Amino acid sequence: MKPLLNQASGALNHLLENAHLYQALLDVGQDTLPERLKPHLIGVSFEQNTLILQIDEAIWATQLRFYEPTLLGLFQEHFPHLELNTVKVKILPQPKHIPKEWHVTSYPSDQDATEMQQISKNIQSKGLKEALNKLSLRAKKKPL
Repeated sequence: MKPLLNQASGALNHLLENAHLYQALLDVGQDTLPERLKPHLIGVSFEQNTLILQIDEAIWATQLRFYEPTLLGLFQEHFPHLELNTVKVKILPQPKHIPKEWHVTSYPSDQDATEMQQISKNIQSKGLKEALNKLSLRAKKKPL
């Protein structure tokens, strides 16, 4: 059992080292770019003799191309053993935040709705008063 754990630990350490390496490459790439472009560079890697720049939206790819010679030169200087000679830009769209739709799971009875409206008349808190009135309106929107 222990050798298996040591193997898993070794594999995890290797993954962690790779993650640190790719984060360092990304940091170097982003530090070379202007502020407006930095957050859109989301990954840097190498494939054979090609520097791969990953960007989140196509609109930024055109602007990134102006910085390709600078980025390539920087990585050639710091990693001469990779013999990088070309740059490729890949667009990796990020998932958009989809707003959650709220569904009413229960509706107050007509009697409860009436009581909520009566209670809200005696409440000082504006927020609580509005919430009770809004909740009481659900009784009228009940599906048949």
